[in-house]
Formats: sequence, C-alpha cells, structure tokens
Amino acid sequence: MDSDQQKPIPKSFTWGQIHRIIGVLAILFSPTACFGQKTTNSPYFLSFSGQYGKFQVHTKSLSPFNGTHPKGLELELSRLFYTPEIHSQCGCYAKIGLGLNYYDFNHPDLGQGVTAVFYVEPFFKAKGKFRFSLKGGTGLAWLNHPYDENTNPQNLTYSSNLSFPLFIGFSTYYFFNSSWAIKNTIAFQHLSNGGIKQPNLGINYPTVSFGLEHALQPYRVPAVPVPQPFTKEKQTSLELGFTLKEDTTHTNNRIVISIHPNRSHQLSRVNAITYGMLLEYEQQEAPSISEKLRTGILFGNEFLMGEFRFGQQIGAYLYTGYSAPSLIFQNYYLNYRFSKHLLVGTHLKAHGRVAEYININVGYVF
Repeated sequence: MDSDQQKPIPKSFTWGQIHRIIGVLAILFSPTACFGQKTTNSPYFLSFSGQYGKFQVHTKSLSPFNGTHPKGLELELSRLFYTPEIHSQCGCYAKIGLGLNYYDFNHPDLGQGVTAVFYVEPFFKAKGKFRFSLKGGTGLAWLNHPYDENTNPQNLTYSSNLSFPLFIGFSTYYFFNSSWAIKNTIAFQHLSNGGIKQPNLGINYPTVSFGLEHALQPYRVPAVPVPQPFTKEKQTSLELGFTLKEDTTHTNNRIVISIHPNRSHQLSRVNAITYGMLLEYEQQEAPSISEKLRTGILFGNEFLMGEFRFGQQIGAYLYTGYSAPSLIFQNYYLNYRFSKHLLVGTHLKAHGRVAEYININVGYVF
C-alpha cells in the first residue's frame, strides 16, 4: 500500500460546536437558573479543564502510536456532601459527579472521542485553601475512527464506535476564595469496548489536567467530626455477570456469563481486603461443557466510599477449558449497594494491560 496515499479523514468535532455545547451547559447550570443562593452543606460545583496525556504502548502492535499525546477538554458537574452521614460511612467527605469529555488522540488513525462518565471522589482534605482527593469512575464513550481492515488497519486499539472508559486519579484544589478554585488532576485513563468487537487492544493513557472549579451555591464547611468507634465489617457477596465478546473470526458475538463469590474484611473506614473466586462460561463450539469453562482464585483490595466499592483484584486460573492469554489476570470493579442485600456494578477483566471484557453485574449481599 502506497504510504503517500491519503487515508479517509475521520469526522471531527469543530471548536465552534464545542463552544456552543459549553455555552448551553453553562447557562443550564448557572446558579440562578438551577440552584438558587441558599446556603447548603451539599453544594454543587461546575468545573472546566484542559487535559494532556501520553499514549502508552503496551504491546508491539501499537508501536506506530509511540510518542502520541492525546489532548482533551473536560466539563464536570459535581456535588460535594459535607454531611455527618457520609463522614461516618467512609471517614471523609465525598463528591459524586458527571463528566463530559472531548478527546483528540492526536493521531489520524486514532481519531477523536467523547466520553460521559460517572465518578466518585472521596476527599482526604475537604476544607481550607488546599484540598486533596482520590477520584475514580466509568461511563460510555463514542469514538469516531475505529479499526477497518481496508481504510484504517493500523488502529488495533478499538474496532467499534461504542467503548467504555475507566479512570482513577488524584486531584488537588487551591481555593482563592470560597467559590473559585484552581483544579489539577493526574489520572490514568483506559478505553476499550470490553471485547464486544475485535481487535480491542485498548487505549491506555495517563493524563494531567488544569482548570477552574466554581461553587454554584453558598456552602458551609462543618468542623471535622471526632472519629467515632466503628465495627469492622465482614461482607460476603455473590455476583452474576453478563457480557458479549467477539470470537476470533470477528463474525459472531459470544455470550460470557460469570459467577463471582467474594468475601471482604474491613481494615479501616476506607478500605478492605478481599478474596474470592471467578467462574466463567463462554459460549464455544466445543462439544464438552468443560471446554467452555474457566475458573480462578482472586485476592485484592477495595476502597469503601459509602455504598460504593471500588475493587482491584489479581487472580490466577485454577482451570482453563479454553485458552487464556496468561495464567494471571486482573479484575477491577465498581459496585453500588442500593439496598441491604442487593448491588449492581461493572467489572473489567484484563490480562496485563489488555482488557478481555467489561460486564454488567448484579449481586446479593449475605
């Protein structure tokens, strides 16, 4: 193929369109339009940031993208809960928020994308001029230049427009008055379609962002409560997961069903150790049911953020009825417990830096 031959240019978002979107959202989220001026202990915040990242080449197949630096814009609406209930649950004050991001991956084969994410952000320090937090979330992404055998064969990172972002990061804030702050976040970002369509090596890229955050309401910061004694909980859950995963011929989607019994032992107000098992059934043409199963053991940590739990586990296969890229794997999850016994969440299973699938889980807490 002639290297000078022009490739189709992916459709992009113009700066005019981005400015119009930001303008409309700024009007919709303005304090007078939505939130009023009553002092509250659960204020809303609006922030706008610019992002700069570095593409991580985690396999030789992605070496053409070495030196690529994604750039992006981020608009977030969040709510910070200065309430005793939140503090008693996780030993901190915490935010939940929604983020809208635009990324230009700064390479013609990778194109651009828009992501919408939900995140949880517990604060290590939530008052004073300097404030610090941990932040993690997931959502949906629309990417505009996926792999195509004829027109875009080098993009092995994603092959469908729909993908799923995951991120974890650390944020710092400098408040130069009660309403305005300079915001900086260092984060690790991951994008993949969860194995729904191949190839799917994923995009991994650490980012740094700088921006401004504005409080949309007057708010009061209470004194930090004196820590009360708490009982270290032990929790047992059983989760059922479901997803679709494209086969190696790129022609069919296979059903993947997982069963995940998990046990956690709380160590502090904010974390617990976990151990469990993973049993997987993957739709195969193999005649024997044993050739459609994999099972392994898991051990890890989870962060406790009220009814949310963000877990990181490393696993080892005990039995593989069908091939696996390696005997070691990782499981990352974000679960929300919405009643005494029921939870819902999403899990990402990976081998090294390559995601195998993302699924949706429902579970029962004993």
